[in-house]
Amino acid sequence: MTKRLIQLFFLFIYSVLLIKIMVFKDVPLIRLDMLKLNFGGTLEGPANLVPFKTIIQYLHAEKGVLIAAINILGNIFLLVPFGFLVSASFSNITWLKKITLAFAVGSLIEGMQVLLHIGIFDIDDVILNGMGVIVGYWKYGVFQQLFPSTRSKIIFFASIIVIVTTYFGISYYRNGEFPIGFEKAVIHKTNGINKSLDMDKGGDPCNGTGGTGQIVSLGEQSVDIK
Repeated sequence: MTKRLIQLFFLFIYSVLLIKIMVFKDVPLIRLDMLKLNFGGTLEGPANLVPFKTIIQYLHAEKGVLIAAINILGNIFLLVPFGFLVSASFSNITWLKKITLAFAVGSLIEGMQVLLHIGIFDIDDVILNGMGVIVGYWKYGVFQQLFPSTRSKIIFFASIIVIVTTYFGISYYRNGEFPIGFEKAVIHKTNGINKSLDMDKGGDPCNGTGGTGQIVSLGEQSVDIK
């Protein structure tokens, strides 16, 4: 019973994080070594109800390879832990219910964005989110086969913690900073829509969408871009 409660607790916490990240876009600017990724801000535009339309555009790299990879892989990977935790918490749930839940979660995320006027509905995001949940189900099945006993699970998670802690410790010792960090992104309002933008001098005003502009100076009400 205690184990089930712990699993449900982690499922609840991760669900809250998903809403914070994927619905409200409340994400700090993420620094990966020299690369800065900004996932915050809001979107506006017409809904996409044509399956695979957006995915095909990303696969053709119409908005850049990095943007395509972040959107496709991000929409999948963020839902993998959710599927994993659902399988752990409800081991007797049927596959039909699992698949229904997978795409219901994606629809709920997209629907909340529309209702709260902080995003647009894209059926391809529902598909990618659903795929992520299903991958999470599969990952849990593989995990159970590889680590069937509680002892083996504890050893596995302890090993992961030791490896990650060692990596971050060595990186900090060598470079004086962690390889992954979080920075506050400035929120700007454009055409009535709040958009998150890294407006530091020398930053990329195009937010990695393929533009070559660079901020050379900042004024109180102006920005000079080269």
